[in-house]
Amino acid sequence: MLVARASLRRRGFHAPRSLVDGGDRILREGDPMTKVRWSLATQQLWQEGNLPLCHEETWCGNPPDYPARGPLPRLYDPKDMPSDKSTPIPIGILHGLAHIELGAIDNYWDTVVRFAPEPADDVYHLPRAFYDDFANVACDEARHFELVESRLRELDSFYGQLPAHRALLEHAANTRSTLAARLAVIPLVQEARGLDAGPRLVHKLKSLGDPVSADVVAQIVFEERGHVARGIEWFTYLCGQIQRDPVPYFHELVREFFPDGLPGPFNLEARLASHMPPKWYQPLEMAPKPKKAAAPVTSPRHVNRPTNGKTLVVAGCVWPERTSSAAGVRTTDMIEMARDEGYDVICISPCRPNEHTARWEADGVACVQLDPNTGDVETFLKATRVDTVVFDRFIAEEMYGWHVATHVPSAKRILDLQDVHFLRKAREHLVLKAKVDFEATLGLDIDVEPVLPSVLRELASIYRSDTTLYVSEFEKALLVERFGVHSASLEALDYMLPLAAPSMPTPFEEREHVAVVGSFKHPPNVDGLKWLTNHIWPRTRELIGKDVELHIYGSYASAKDMKHFEQPRENVRMMGFCKDVHATLGQYRVSLAPLRFGAGIKGKVIDSWIAGTPVVSTSVGAEGLHFDATGVWGGRVANAPDAFALATQQLYDEPGAWKACQDAGHGICQTHYDRRKQQHAWTGVLQTPPRENWLGRVLSSSQFRATEYMSRFIRAKNEAAASSS
Repeated sequence: MLVARASLRRRGFHAPRSLVDGGDRILREGDPMTKVRWSLATQQLWQEGNLPLCHEETWCGNPPDYPARGPLPRLYDPKDMPSDKSTPIPIGILHGLAHIELGAIDNYWDTVVRFAPEPADDVYHLPRAFYDDFANVACDEARHFELVESRLRELDSFYGQLPAHRALLEHAANTRSTLAARLAVIPLVQEARGLDAGPRLVHKLKSLGDPVSADVVAQIVFEERGHVARGIEWFTYLCGQIQRDPVPYFHELVREFFPDGLPGPFNLEARLASHMPPKWYQPLEMAPKPKKAAAPVTSPRHVNRPTNGKTLVVAGCVWPERTSSAAGVRTTDMIEMARDEGYDVICISPCRPNEHTARWEADGVACVQLDPNTGDVETFLKATRVDTVVFDRFIAEEMYGWHVATHVPSAKRILDLQDVHFLRKAREHLVLKAKVDFEATLGLDIDVEPVLPSVLRELASIYRSDTTLYVSEFEKALLVERFGVHSASLEALDYMLPLAAPSMPTPFEEREHVAVVGSFKHPPNVDGLKWLTNHIWPRTRELIGKDVELHIYGSYASAKDMKHFEQPRENVRMMGFCKDVHATLGQYRVSLAPLRFGAGIKGKVIDSWIAGTPVVSTSVGAEGLHFDATGVWGGRVANAPDAFALATQQLYDEPGAWKACQDAGHGICQTHYDRRKQQHAWTGVLQTPPRENWLGRVLSSSQFRATEYMSRFIRAKNEAAASSS
């Protein structure tokens, strides 16, 4: 770091007197890459405790009205932006993104510098954590700008080659007077709109044959979730300080700055992951432009498939796709098996079509984008034969279930839990926030009060559905014994082995090293990696030998993740995205699943067994995977770091124990996850007529239809706005 600081001094950087002074200097610097370097250097000085917040007794923040900008790019009002159709589309997308990231660097440093901890003209108090968070967010944006600028250089371009607009500067200037307005407009509107647009940009870049740029955009969009979450956290905190109700106050501020509302459709999954539920933004949705009535939808039938004349509708927040997660694999398998039984399948979602829908359409599955807050769903249901509807998790049932009950009441409604969402959220809260030992969260008496709203929503969805699919016997016991769900309404549908599973696994002596696989989008995976690298792996190396390496695979790892987990001195390697999980895991001697919270079936464990690789996991990881403490399992289960390390060493060094666990994992797969058995079970669910469900009808009565009435309100508001314009 001494060399780095000396290099920075040669480039004009001198240690600021305080965090506020550092932020002020960054705002007054016009060169983008200098902003980036100074941001990261100031952040490090602050994190090391070498800077105070302010260097004067009174608040020293006095930022410029507008941040400094260099001669390029030329800036225009949005309505005056020139059009240049000669620029390659990927360069245009990346240049626009770089401009957004540069504006975000300044917006967040301006927030740090401008707003005092205890302003004289207001009643709130901001703790140090506020400045920690927004200095970190500013530096995230600096890294993002550097990523995009680097990619532009690889494409023989640079930031400044194209013109740009002034809108982002104006948004910051317009909110300089109040912190509430700044938080509402910048992280909760502008950053959240980035979550909505991100998947479309990724799809566009991939369709143009530029997967490298697509990966850059995908990584940035994923990290922006944390920025929206920080905005929600601090806006809610501020409202508590000034005694305002957060959601209505947010609506009031948004209508002040965006009178026409917010453009949809919204990325529900990403916004939920950012702790931003629909009540924050759905009432603000801009009235859509009038559209032609939807035509009846049918799936183009392939001549080599049977037909029974029935239609299955799969409703989800996102489009089903095999490469995203174990849940995506499961939904894809359910669709394919239903088609094998003769069903026409139609997928519906509020998301825009993408490369996955194009593949489904090419294979004969219709994909229809349906906003649940419009009349399009009613038109679709009335024009289409619908025999059965599968809701991909309870949020999809909340969005579409009331439409189905109203317009096609004879259709069977099936809720696919994938896992019990509130169980996963309760465990996460207890482990990460309440600091409870994760073993205390394994019983049916788990404390769910901290996530009570999620409990009630998911249980209501279960009760409204004719049949609910589950994957874990523990979760069935929890629903039946703890929450009184009728066992007759629950049906098991397990993981399904792929059609082309590896048949001849690599033998023990030809394998080496240890692997762990999991998406960095999934909080249990990230927490497990921290637990593994901080507490388990150092002890494992003492037992297993210094030459053995730990290889970490996973999509959506941020630059921060790469820096944190890449530890060459400890033989810990970040390997990036795993394109063929079974072929990859088949090279390793042992696979690890160090999970401290979660729910449902852990796909990474079954993937390891398919590859013939024994697994060391915890009781959380083994839950739902037919673990028997008295017999042989497909690996070892250990809940303490020392025991986990010892179990890893035993499987790594002992061929006999390793082979016994490999055989056991193979046996569990053949016994429980055989595709023919699961197809038989799924066919039985589809063919069984709906049972009488009086409790579901009670919950669908007017007293309990808040979700429907919110949707109807949004639709009526939009239609009224459209008719008056």
